[in-house]
Amino acid sequence: MIKMTLKGLSLLSVAALASTASARSFEEIYTDCGLGGMIAPNNDVLAVITNTTWDLGTTAISSNISSKDACMGGQETSAAFILRSYDEIAAAIARGEGEHLDTLLSLAGYAEEDRSEAASFLREDFAKVVAAADYAEKPFLEKAEALYGILYGEA
Repeated sequence: MIKMTLKGLSLLSVAALASTASARSFEEIYTDCGLGGMIAPNNDVLAVITNTTWDLGTTAISSNISSKDACMGGQETSAAFILRSYDEIAAAIARGEGEHLDTLLSLAGYAEEDRSEAASFLREDFAKVVAAADYAEKPFLEKAEALYGILYGEA
């Protein structure tokens, strides 16, 4: 389990800082976008299974190019990055700095001058997730979805 310390200050949440990006839910990315969204537009379960089984959801990213009306925004890029780099991102959040953390905040639309403050609040909220008694037993996708939810104010 990743151990983190909290600074005790919580003036704003990551949701308040995320004003630069309108959030698409993790679920919407994997049901509406990518190969799964194309193959099974009316079957969310099949769409998610297709996207995650086929290529961990990276077709959701490319669908932003091929079907802009269905998949606008950078949230699918953030979700794919979280799926590919979860362990590295979690370690960077624990340290409070690092290339993976900076990249994640950049993908989420944070201006460079806001990233330090956003990282602090992300770290605080993520610490609560990893401190939960059942965190170690959670499936990988639930862990990734929790981080995504914190990033876009859905947690």
